[in-house]
This record gives sequence, structure tokens and C-alpha cells, in this order.
Amino acid sequence: MRLQAARTDPDRLPANPQTAGTPVSAGGTAQLAGAKEQAGPRPAQAGDASTQASPTAPGVLPPEPPRLSDQAEHLSDAELHGGWKLTWEMFDRATKHPNATVVSWSSPRVVLIRDFLAPDEIEHMVQQATGGFERSEVVTDGEKKDSARTSFGSWLSGHKRSVKVREIQYRIHQLVGIPEAFGESLYVLQYAQGQKYDVHNDHCAQGPGDYAGQASCREFLERAGGPGCGPGHGGVTCGDRLATVILYLRSPVKGGTTVFPHARSYRVPKLESQPGISLQGGAQQAGGQLGTAGGKGTGSGDAAVAQSRRRLRQHGSGVLSDDLEVPWYCAEGASALQVAPPPGTAVVFWDYVPAGPEWQPGDVAQPDPASLHGGCPVLEGTKLIATRWIRAAEFH
Repeated sequence: MRLQAARTDPDRLPANPQTAGTPVSAGGTAQLAGAKEQAGPRPAQAGDASTQASPTAPGVLPPEPPRLSDQAEHLSDAELHGGWKLTWEMFDRATKHPNATVVSWSSPRVVLIRDFLAPDEIEHMVQQATGGFERSEVVTDGEKKDSARTSFGSWLSGHKRSVKVREIQYRIHQLVGIPEAFGESLYVLQYAQGQKYDVHNDHCAQGPGDYAGQASCREFLERAGGPGCGPGHGGVTCGDRLATVILYLRSPVKGGTTVFPHARSYRVPKLESQPGISLQGGAQQAGGQLGTAGGKGTGSGDAAVAQSRRRLRQHGSGVLSDDLEVPWYCAEGASALQVAPPPGTAVVFWDYVPAGPEWQPGDVAQPDPASLHGGCPVLEGTKLIATRWIRAAEFH
């Protein structure tokens, strides 16, 4: 089974006056054993923007705020519908940010941005997410709630997309150089102790527009003009996700790293000055080459997923017991790239990449299988992140 990130962004759903104040993810409300008390960061407060009703119509919320910030780039109809072009400059843009650390230059391209969020922005996002957490789902034609993904998530859409949230959206897109209209809603994810997400790709197609007969993947691509490619369709990714940006809001005491099992040779400048980067597998000093992913568990992402799922089934609910082994790629000393930055950090990686040296701006890009990544089990404490998935055409 191909495991994907959050199945749907609720923006396409019709407004319902009874539920307009709560983001509707594809998840249900079922709680994991032992995690019910941790489903939200804190109880909703009366002063939260998400709980305020219209002063003129008690119980009815005012019109929803816009999806985009006031500063959002103005695009032509052709650019919105597949005519926008990815360039090498955009692909490299995040690496030139003054707070950037490139932890993997290629296969996959992974960049850390220190202090991307201010403390008040972190707290605002946590507050906006409160009250909307539901069990996360995966993109599949089968059961959407899968033991491979045991986190809970809350969409910052509808009335939860405040002015400050839209300002953060805008900064994300300025960072990567992709129009704001191409982004899905920010999705705040909570991982309590024992919760995790097995390795997966955020893109669903096996090749440009190739949804391999999966109805769920075709629907996934259609939301940004796919599965057709290029102008008038889904642009350079045929409707698929082009890039992923993760914002770190709360760090667990132990575990919970973001892992890239197939990260190959990479350099890390200023390694000693960058806290929260776990570079396993024989890392040398700053600027030195690091080893390739290998050793135990080397092989396909599907094999790693299967291994982790077998271990979870042996222990039931997904809450770790004392004798549960973590996946090989999460173990201390593993050769995989593990990232555990402090709150406020942004991590950027590309789900699609320029297709070889002959690739030209505007050409269809290729999904990068090395963007395979996962959320390691939280061993102590709680992890909170916010994810922005970005397409290559207007997202509906």
C-alpha cells in the first residue's frame, strides 16, 4: 500500500452552519487507547478566535476569511491552471535564506530554516488548532485510518485561518517561491507518546500523472488540475504535491524525529552551530561527507513500512510498550538522516524535482522517491508540527 500524508484538505467541502467553525479533515473522531487525554494541546478558551460567534447572530459564525493573504501573488488564469513554471532558481531559493542549513543537497533536497516562526506565532497556531484534532488518515482505496499513521491532526482552514495564519502561509510561499494559491491549508499534527507515521511519500503518483489505477490517487491529483500534465491541467506535477514545508511547534522530550531513510550523500555546513540535527551513520565534521543510507533495513520503502506495521500489530494500539523496537531508520546510530530541530524551525523538502540535466523551466518534473520520510515514534512528551503541502497549480 502506498502511504500518503493527510488525505484531504476540507476547503473543498460545502459550508455547513453547524460545523463551519471546526476544520473537517478526512479523519474521524476515534481516539487511540491511552491517548484520549492528549488529543488537543489545551482546552479551547472562550477568547479563541475559533470559538467566537457573530455578535449579531448568536450561534452563527461570520463569513469565512479568505484562503489567501492580502500579499498573495496575483496570477493569470493560465498560470493558475497549469501554466506556472518551476525554475532552477525556485528549486534553490530556500537554500539562500540567511537562516538556512542544507542537510541534504539532493535525493532528497532538505533545508532547515532556523527561527522561521516567532514564539507568538507558534502559540497562535497551537491555539487555532485546539478543538479540531481528529485521527489522521492516509491516501488509499482501502481503510483511511491506518495503523501506519497514528497521529491526530487539525486543519487551519475556515475560521481557523486567521490573519496571522495567512501571514505565515505567505512567508512559507515566499521562502520557496511557489504561489500561495497552490498550497493546501496548514495542517497541525499532534503526536502523543507512542504515536508515529511510518515512512511514506507525500506525492501519490508513481510517475507524472500515473495514479496506478487508484481512484483515491486520481481524486488527489484532480484537486490541482491533474492527472493531466502541463498548461490547462495540473502543471509540472500533473496535480501532485511539489514541495512540503514542516513547521515545528513543540518538541518531544525523546523520540519523534523526522527521518529520511533514503537520504544519500550530503554536506552539512556549520554543523556544530546547528542544534537539533541528528546526523546518524558516521557523520564527519562540518562540511564533511556523510555516509549513504544502508546497513540493516537497506531496501525499498515498502519493506520498511511493512516491518514497522508488523511490529505495531504485535502490540495493538500503537502506544509503545517497553519491549517494542522502533523501526531501523529511527534507531540511534542508524544511517538515515534524522531531523529534530527546535520549535520555530521550518524544514523544506521537494516531492518532485527537475528531471535530469536536460530539464528546462516549465517541463514536467519527476517525483523523487528519495523524499520518502516518516515521523519516528514519540518516546516521551508530545510533538506538534504544522505542515503545508504545495502543488504546482491552483489547489481546490
